[in-house]
Amino acid sequence: MSLGLRWVSLGIALAFGGFLLLFEVLPGLLLARVFWNEGQFSLASWQEATRPLYLRALRNSFELAFYSALQGAILGTLTAWALWSSAHPFVKRFTTGLSAVAANFAGPPLAFAFIVLLGGNGFFNLILKGLGLPTVDIYSKEGLYWVYLYFQWPLMTVLMLPAFGAIQREWLEAARSLGSSTWGFWWRVGLPVLLPSVLGSYVLLFANAFGAYATVYALTQGQRNLLPLQIGFQVGGDIGYNPVLASTLALMMALVLAASLVVYRLSRRWAARMEQV
Repeated sequence: MSLGLRWVSLGIALAFGGFLLLFEVLPGLLLARVFWNEGQFSLASWQEATRPLYLRALRNSFELAFYSALQGAILGTLTAWALWSSAHPFVKRFTTGLSAVAANFAGPPLAFAFIVLLGGNGFFNLILKGLGLPTVDIYSKEGLYWVYLYFQWPLMTVLMLPAFGAIQREWLEAARSLGSSTWGFWWRVGLPVLLPSVLGSYVLLFANAFGAYATVYALTQGQRNLLPLQIGFQVGGDIGYNPVLASTLALMMALVLAASLVVYRLSRRWAARMEQV
């Protein structure tokens, strides 16, 4: 590599690193004002952040992330198992590609799609009304689970496919030759091998749902009491403007996500030990 090309590549790398640091480090430095008010140490913002309104927002976000990730983990794992069991390569390629696309289909486009299909006058709801059947309320707490499940399910499928790829079909054949049933193989061999990956993938799904903002905001216009929406209200709301409170709420969210990251790292180490065995 010539000297000029080396300097160009170094400049591009530094520019890319500076761009990442700008949005990773600088917001973290701004969190220092959470503990600093009018030139002195203060916990006033924490007292404000622990009001019932914001604690309910934290609880609602936790419940929505927990249950939507649980639903997505169960269905995604079963889908990955079905793809692993399927012998038709076209089915595998088609479903894997579709899952990869659906896992990244979120935000306002996803909200618009659900409104068109399952909104108050959505396509399917109009059919249900015509048949005299109950309609689906996607704006309710239960309805949000359907929206979140749309990208949680395929994301779990994509994450679990490599884990199933680590299970050799010869293991199942050997277990059967020794008198074990298929369910016995999965209970004693398959599940212990997959469990670290299932746990790690579930944590990623939880973090993905816990910090989601664009989809739920576009769908409900901020009518749900969730922690990401409360943070957005404090920095971009029409009524109130309190960036210090927003930083405090963001720090609360960061602590939950940091705990999720610790669990994910532990699960990856567990999975690495299982692979060595």
